[in-house]
Amino acid sequence: MQRETNEVPAVRPVPILFAAPHRPFFFFGAAQLVVALLFWLTVLLGWHSVAMPALSVFGIAAHVFLMLYGLFTFFVFGFLSTVFPRWLATDPIPPRRYGPIACAMAAGIACFYAGIFTSSDIAVAGAVVFVAGWAGGLVTLLQVWRRSTRADKRFALFPFGCVSGGFAGACVYIAWLITQQPLLLDVATAAGLWLYLVPLIVAVSYRMIPFFSSNVLSGYTIVKPGWTLPATLACVVGHFGLTVSGNANWTVVPDLPLAVLAGWHAWRWGIVRALRVPLLGMLHLSFAWLAIAMGLYSADSVLRLLGSPAGLGFAPLHALGIGFVTGMVVAMASRVSLGHSGRPLVADGITLWTFAVVQVTAVVRVLAGVPPFQFTVASIWLLIAAAAIWLVAFIPWSLHFGRIYSRPRIDGRPG
Repeated sequence: MQRETNEVPAVRPVPILFAAPHRPFFFFGAAQLVVALLFWLTVLLGWHSVAMPALSVFGIAAHVFLMLYGLFTFFVFGFLSTVFPRWLATDPIPPRRYGPIACAMAAGIACFYAGIFTSSDIAVAGAVVFVAGWAGGLVTLLQVWRRSTRADKRFALFPFGCVSGGFAGACVYIAWLITQQPLLLDVATAAGLWLYLVPLIVAVSYRMIPFFSSNVLSGYTIVKPGWTLPATLACVVGHFGLTVSGNANWTVVPDLPLAVLAGWHAWRWGIVRALRVPLLGMLHLSFAWLAIAMGLYSADSVLRLLGSPAGLGFAPLHALGIGFVTGMVVAMASRVSLGHSGRPLVADGITLWTFAVVQVTAVVRVLAGVPPFQFTVASIWLLIAAAAIWLVAFIPWSLHFGRIYSRPRIDGRPG
């Protein structure tokens, strides 16, 4: 006869790397900050070396996917998986949901890298696995939104829509990998910026920068006008539409208003006061790059309308991608990582070093695309220097925070 027992089955402990949503996503994202630029530096140096092996996905196209989709998306899901339940007042997302999603995305990117150097079919398979993980993340966030009973929960649909736009752009990129139709690559590139990263980071900044500032700066007045996000959406969709329709010369029409909008917010949010608190100042400085980048895009559009054959080249793109997007990821991820590891919200030396060097990277890369360096040998060396400086910035940051993600909180709390 079987003996009855009241023993409760032991619960298997969650590995510390999966103890909170940001941990696995940020861990893989930190690795990508190094690996993606190590790949790009290899490509840049390989253009001048006969020893460079042939790639199944040409270097610039692989760089587009890795930077727009395969890098920042880890930080996006790490952040949204953490804050969505808080914003919407629901239970936290359990490890059994976010763990497989993070692992699928990481495995997909690893397979994509392998495919770049071996076979385009393997690259396609890797991208499909990555996007499948992305789809799982979207479903999870949507379920959080649907469970919420908050009356004002519609605000969360804006960032969710941006991440959905990025998912669509990544799918278009896969279609390009399969068909090699140039228009698909153009659409995927434009979607990654204007339907995904730019409006998403504006939305997160709109919610978080005034909130963080009000907690630190005395007598702070929160400025969050209701027209900001609709205006941003109109501008970025306008830029996307003009770009993919072959009317990129006219992007000054949406770009100049967005530059003014970003500059106005940077000022009203108190960038000067925020610089007294380095961890907060990093957020404000990164947002200011949006105004700079859109100003450069506006100037580039005007130059091409006036007959300039090249305008400002890729300078506006990298002011946006490095100064705004990368700077904001460093600022936000560092803040989340410090706070959720039980550490004080004070920028340590490595964080300040990385953010400062990212600013240098942005300036060097912008200089490579503008006169008098444009189309010169000096431009090539500036491109290589920017990639090398990026690595100098992120190798210590990735090692520092990688250790934090794989260790328990220092205050003994769970998560």
